[in-house]
Amino acid sequence: MPEGPSILLLKNKLSIFIGKTVIKAGGYGPMETKWLERKKLIDIHTWGKYLFLIFSNGTVRLHLGLFGKIFINKQTKSNRSFFLEFPNGEMNCYVVKAVKFKEKLTELYDSRTDILSRHFSAKHVKNLLLKVADKEIDDVLMNQEIFTGVGNIIRNESLYLSGIHPKSKTGKIPEKKIDLLISTVKKYAREFFNQLEKQGKLTGYNVYKKDHTKDGYEVTMEVLPKSKRKIYYSEKEQIRY
Repeated sequence: MPEGPSILLLKNKLSIFIGKTVIKAGGYGPMETKWLERKKLIDIHTWGKYLFLIFSNGTVRLHLGLFGKIFINKQTKSNRSFFLEFPNGEMNCYVVKAVKFKEKLTELYDSRTDILSRHFSAKHVKNLLLKVADKEIDDVLMNQEIFTGVGNIIRNESLYLSGIHPKSKTGKIPEKKIDLLISTVKKYAREFFNQLEKQGKLTGYNVYKKDHTKDGYEVTMEVLPKSKRKIYYSEKEQIRY
């Protein structure tokens, strides 16, 4: 599943279409698309794992889910779930969910939780954590209403770099450690984005899909029962609170 940095990079690549008028819109998805034709793309925004295409008569929210892909000036043999054709090229979406909104984004989404937003607020996030004190931090980090844009890579790596065991109860983690985790999540997300932008991929994992840490300690892999997602951690280097 794409994480916040991947979506932000995609937004930057799609910016070539900002100010351009849609020649044709379509796709097999349930959203009707005629309303987009002959309309100018005003702007593109992101909120975590969501991408927003803003037009004068509405906004399209795109979510890639686990297997979605968006290509610029390229098509595959599969049917497109959503596409837009402009005078200077086309964007083609596969296994992507498109939804129309008429509301303002500020009425629906809080940028203070977006780990890559300039409006991100550590203080606000800390207040939200008080409401989930009984939850395990591995689940809380994937809560998009609290840590918008965090995916499995950022979760595993940030917990390791902060020295926090993923099974720790959020309310039992010392305040200084919570501060460290929040700042680490934000910093790692930015490094994630910078690597994608410069070299097209993220490298140098500490625990994610690793057998051992750089210090030689064994990495434990566990499949979470509810989400079926894998967590990676070091029993020696991460404290369980």
